[in-house]
Amino acid sequence: MNSSSAAKTILFLLVIAFIGLVFFTSTSDISRTRVDQPSFSEFMAKVDAGDIKEVIMYLSANSYELQGEYKNPANRRFQLTIAKEEAPGVTSALRDKAVQIKIKDAHGSDWIMLLLPYLPLILIVGFSFFLFRVMKTNPSRTVTGIGYDLHRLAEGRKLIVGGIELPFDKGPVGHSDGDVLAHALCDGLLGAAGLGDIGTHFPDTDPQWKGANSLLFLEHAKKLLADKNFAIEHIDAVVITEKPKLGPHFPKMREALAKALGVSADKIHLKAKTNEGVDAIGRGEAIAAHVVATLSSR
Repeated sequence: MNSSSAAKTILFLLVIAFIGLVFFTSTSDISRTRVDQPSFSEFMAKVDAGDIKEVIMYLSANSYELQGEYKNPANRRFQLTIAKEEAPGVTSALRDKAVQIKIKDAHGSDWIMLLLPYLPLILIVGFSFFLFRVMKTNPSRTVTGIGYDLHRLAEGRKLIVGGIELPFDKGPVGHSDGDVLAHALCDGLLGAAGLGDIGTHFPDTDPQWKGANSLLFLEHAKKLLADKNFAIEHIDAVVITEKPKLGPHFPKMREALAKALGVSADKIHLKAKTNEGVDAIGRGEAIAAHVVATLSSR
């Protein structure tokens, strides 16, 4: 799992945990958040019994809306509408019972209080929408790139393949160290991410790359991939040469390549083939490599 998938999974679990907490809290406190809608006679009976704690009266043209809280039962609210002509008698009765009264022209300014019982649902919907946007706008995707390289072999040059030197009487002719596997791998990675090719970033006309270790190219490719939020998922490569035998050297090659790319060695799979005596490779005059690189977006 790459870092993006892990982050989204953690976010999803946090949202689920939050929803569960909100539901637990809201269900455990249901008695405190329930709003009664008593009739006028039931309300006046509560007033006479001294069970009203406070009242807010919202004035309108033909009626008054009353909202408030009971003393008994405690922590329970009520809401009812009374005719305008009933307001003086209700106000007088409330004052006789020393009930705290607030009078307001409209209750638009108290919209937060009106929405408070629905806050858990609003938060759940908001978090769900946010999670949907994150998953939609940042979808995980997989891309693949191919790389190929070939070098002539000449006597008196070191044979560098996969970042290590192999005992052999010939080596690749090239501007850098001529590591055919590292070059093909670099092209595969850059191609998958849409970042050009090795010649774009390390032209053979630039003297600073004369004889350079090709693992430096892979380290640079790793940084470019990180900048574009790509992670290396798998590398499959085949090196084609008649001699020498490459299989015994694959473990060290995988370690060297993995270190340069900052990945585990099990993400790199190497194979070796001969060209059955055909063409320049078959005559021992050249060495080639093919690579398929698979990346995922973070």
